[in-house]
Amino acid sequence: MKRTPDSICQLVRELQEGDDFSRAQASFALGMLGEAAVAPLIDLLYHEDRDVRMRAAWALGVIGQPALPALLDLAESDNPSARIEAIRILGVIGEGRALNALFHALTDPDPRVAQRAAIALGRIGDTRAFHPLLIALHHPAPDVRFAACNALAHMNVAEAIPALCRCVVEDTGLTSWGASVAEAAQRAIQEIEASNPSVSKDQFARVRDLLRRLEV
Repeated sequence: MKRTPDSICQLVRELQEGDDFSRAQASFALGMLGEAAVAPLIDLLYHEDRDVRMRAAWALGVIGQPALPALLDLAESDNPSARIEAIRILGVIGEGRALNALFHALTDPDPRVAQRAAIALGRIGDTRAFHPLLIALHHPAPDVRFAACNALAHMNVAEAIPALCRCVVEDTGLTSWGASVAEAAQRAIQEIEASNPSVSKDQFARVRDLLRRLEV
């Protein structure tokens, strides 16, 4: 087994035990060290202290591509919290190779993982996520549907509007924090319309007609 250098071990200790300034310095330094720091940072994603987990996740995001293999493995973990952390960091890194893992995570039995996957896909903005996100609009968990609406808004694909219109009319769900999925869908439609000035007014008129028919 490859031995972790003493300098990295010291930084890992400071990230866990130091004051806020020391922790910030340690996470920055670990991020700059690259691949050599990946394994101990992955271990810190299981730490009981949320601040430690967040700082370790930030450092892994800074490391980027060298951390991908370990993060992709972590995305398959039996531990839902570990899967959430992995998916969140993959979204920050924004690497195309992570897409399959994120698509799979959209169907995760834990809705928290699926929600995080939708957020990550929206952040990456790759249009290959368009159809998986449309399917996620039918997820049983309102939190996931809400995240899928926001992700589609970020992608700015006009073809998402009919499906979002149906959400506006038919989805009565509220997220775990009390937000309306239908309102998220309506905001997504407005963002997409604003970002697609080249799309004909006739197309948007047809969408509005669809909305009116659904309301009948």
